[in-house]
Amino acid sequence: MEKLLRVSLQVKILGLVIFLLLLVLSLVTFMVAYMESNEDVENAENLAIQTAITLSYMPVIQQSFLSDRPTDEMDQLADQIKEEVEASAIKIVNREGDIYGYAGAEKPESVPIKDHYRALVYGSNYVLQTNDGEEQLLKGISPIIIDYGDYKKVEGTVAVAFQMQSIHSEIASDIKKIIMASGTVFLLGIAGSIFLARSIRKDTLGLEPFEISALYRERNAVLQSVKEGMIAFDHNGTITMINLSARELLELPDQIEHHNIHDVITSPQLLDLVHSEKGIVNKELQYKDKTVIVNSRPIFAEHNRTGTVVSFRDKTEIKKMIDAISEVRQYSEDLRAQAHEFTSKLYVILGMIQLGKYEQAIQLIQEEAHTQEQVTSMFFRDIRDEKVQAILLGKFAKASEKKINFSIEDGSSLDPLPSHIQLSPLIVIIGNLINNAFEAVAAQPAKNVSFFVTDLGNDIIFEIADGGQGLGDGVGERIFEKGFSLKGNDRGYGLANVKEEVDMLEGSIEISSQAQEGTIFTIILPKHIKKNT
Repeated sequence: MEKLLRVSLQVKILGLVIFLLLLVLSLVTFMVAYMESNEDVENAENLAIQTAITLSYMPVIQQSFLSDRPTDEMDQLADQIKEEVEASAIKIVNREGDIYGYAGAEKPESVPIKDHYRALVYGSNYVLQTNDGEEQLLKGISPIIIDYGDYKKVEGTVAVAFQMQSIHSEIASDIKKIIMASGTVFLLGIAGSIFLARSIRKDTLGLEPFEISALYRERNAVLQSVKEGMIAFDHNGTITMINLSARELLELPDQIEHHNIHDVITSPQLLDLVHSEKGIVNKELQYKDKTVIVNSRPIFAEHNRTGTVVSFRDKTEIKKMIDAISEVRQYSEDLRAQAHEFTSKLYVILGMIQLGKYEQAIQLIQEEAHTQEQVTSMFFRDIRDEKVQAILLGKFAKASEKKINFSIEDGSSLDPLPSHIQLSPLIVIIGNLINNAFEAVAAQPAKNVSFFVTDLGNDIIFEIADGGQGLGDGVGERIFEKGFSLKGNDRGYGLANVKEEVDMLEGSIEISSQAQEGTIFTIILPKHIKKNT
């Protein structure tokens, strides 16, 4: 049954139009044919009775009955009237049924007067239908009233007869015309329905209704599942679609479809962006207490703007993606440095073996093994958080490559970090500060960088110290401003990111710097933050 109902739109429209046309045209044809047949019979009756009345008052007929003798002139008159009104017969008879005038096929000697009784007795004008053999006739009968001066008397009758077959033929001809007109309307209706179906199919891009409904359901499912907020509105600004992500991101109420976008979004800057004629790409905008990335694209149909689609992304998600990329890049850099360092040492050991200096090669291997054992022992004994271990191991390899003395201070200890401190913010905080320390001592004769961590009490404290030249006067908190750097252009984002991550973890940063002696960055992170309590 479902397959039978799933037919094309053109077939549905054509079937419906054919059914309605057949129904309406059949009813109209029946009603019109019925009224036309009644009208034709009524016209024939009126013509018969009026002709009979007119003949009954003609002077020739009146004079003939006064003299009580028929004349040939009456036959000529009857024949003339018969031709004019297209009657089948006209009979003029006296009270005894004798014919005074006749026009028709065969003239009888006399006429039975039973059909003329009412006219002769009561002087009535009337119409009746009778059978003359196998022929059915419609007769109009009128009395011939003679005025004798003192009185009037009915001396005879005039009967004008029409064949019912001729009347039925005329009715059939009228019905045929009606049927032909109905057939023309029917064909025009079918042609119009085909044109309408093709026009609708063109408007729906050739898709059938069940395909459109399926696409609509799929579109809603897709739009509601994506995390990117989306709003669509027409050229009047009326919202036609909004997904759940847009409602949550822009903090909009439910059931705002069919409302004007100006009544829903009050930010003038955002409205200017979404109404851009050329559209916008990745425009950053402050909306309420959030930073959103806005994209918009106008919709055109035949060079006329019919609407706009706008997408919104929370910058926090973009930032997470950037952090993930930075994390991968940092790991890649640290692994490259570690690989480079060990490759260099392997080449040295290989050279010593080739030169036969086995004792020096063994000594170098032992020293390196001892160093790695000390580092590894310290990590696994005192620093037991795997995330921090991974970061520091990479930095040790990088420090070795750059010939920097990177050390972990005595007394450092760290248990596994709380769950709210993830790897990504640690890479940003520890990684950036250690990299900055490496850069600060790169030009110093003594390249010393130290790292200290403790989790005693309610806070976790990281301390990175370098033996560089210090920050200098007048720098202060400006080093955490985006784009501010003492190292040149296109720098100054690392410490800004550090500050942002520390703030998100509800921590704080302390700086101690002295000229020509170096800088110490102290990061204090609470073990418990308010939103997780």
